[in-house]
Amino acid sequence: GCQYSKGSSSEWVYDAGRLQDKQALLALYYATGGSTGSWRANDNWAEDTDPCWDSWYGVTCNEHGRVIYLELPDNGLKGSIPTSLGDLTSLIKLDLSTTANDFHSHENEYKNVLTGALPSLVSCSRIEEIEVSGNQLTSLPADLYLNAPTLRTLSANHNKLTALPKYLLRFTKLHTLELAHNSISDTFPSSYIGKMKSIRYMHLQYNKLRGSINEGILGITKILVLDLSHNPDLTGELPKASIVQWPDSKYLSILNTSITGYISSLCIDMPFCWRFMFDTHKDLTWATADDIPDIVVATLELALANA
Repeated sequence: GCQYSKGSSSEWVYDAGRLQDKQALLALYYATGGSTGSWRANDNWAEDTDPCWDSWYGVTCNEHGRVIYLELPDNGLKGSIPTSLGDLTSLIKLDLSTTANDFHSHENEYKNVLTGALPSLVSCSRIEEIEVSGNQLTSLPADLYLNAPTLRTLSANHNKLTALPKYLLRFTKLHTLELAHNSISDTFPSSYIGKMKSIRYMHLQYNKLRGSINEGILGITKILVLDLSHNPDLTGELPKASIVQWPDSKYLSILNTSITGYISSLCIDMPFCWRFMFDTHKDLTWATADDIPDIVVATLELALANA
């Protein structure tokens, strides 16, 4: 109707920002097999259609016709990601992940197999979520820290990464960090990891992390899940104070590490060490009056009365 015709107007088609978005999407399309039948779905992707008005598969636009979500999980993308992906300057969410290699023993025929480096997204000044798990990426952008003011989720499990993102202390808005099942041979940044004040989920298991855990980790006070398991060269001690300073913690995992100390003595052989397994100090010195159940108080009073 009258609204759709706007999408074919010269004012719309030749707008610099929208044209840049379309060219960036087409570059990804041609580079990853979209035009050769590799993709599971490529509805309406074509040179003579519009990503927004013609509803390209996996593309969501805002009211100004700029691409804000690019979601193509399990879609058969193969190859390297062109640098022009970073030209999607209004992008909020990027999902090029593979959710699983197989489903109920049936091979995932349309898993994404993206290789090489994830290009710079520094021009994507609104990016909040990057999900590229289940590919064969070898590196994250060297300047990813410049996206730290807006980035809330970074998920790149099951890739071939060899290093942590630079300057993690700048990622103060990050909620989820998932870099498990890679080959990250890096020093765990204990001295400043506590600067990540918003972190809730940190999955770094099955890597090659080294270095020593220390009191600097206490700053991640909003943590729900911390998984550092299967990093055998990771040493140091999880501070006892984390029992109090991480009140929302659900579980931690330090299996197959060289971490020592009180918490380690309770958790080192547990795949998932739930909070109740490590938060009861033998003399309750960590507890406040409100933390102690009435039944415990009543038992202590009874014991003292009969002493």
